[in-house]
Amino acid sequence: SDQAVYNWAHAWRIGGVCALMGGHNGGRPRALSDDVVAIALEIARAEPLTLVQIARRVEQAQAQALPCKIETLGEALKRAGFTFKRNRFSLKKSAMNGSSR
Repeated sequence: SDQAVYNWAHAWRIGGVCALMGGHNGGRPRALSDDVVAIALEIARAEPLTLVQIARRVEQAQAQALPCKIETLGEALKRAGFTFKRNRFSLKKSAMNGSSR
């Protein structure tokens, strides 16, 4: 786009080659701060919890609601190496066989 070309040319004029190699500093700010992610990681490491339980404990620790969707918290925890399983609510086969007779 025209804006991207302008930004590159402006960076070249201000800082030369080093300004072009500096990396990306633009874009949308993160929805979760590093502090909130650190709190969530501590809670997740303490005991096995679901994502909803982790989110509730983070909200309690901060005394305010999460500034994003719960999925965003899940993605931040996945980037840190945590995985989540969906719970299945199903009847056990042995319980069904005994009651049907």
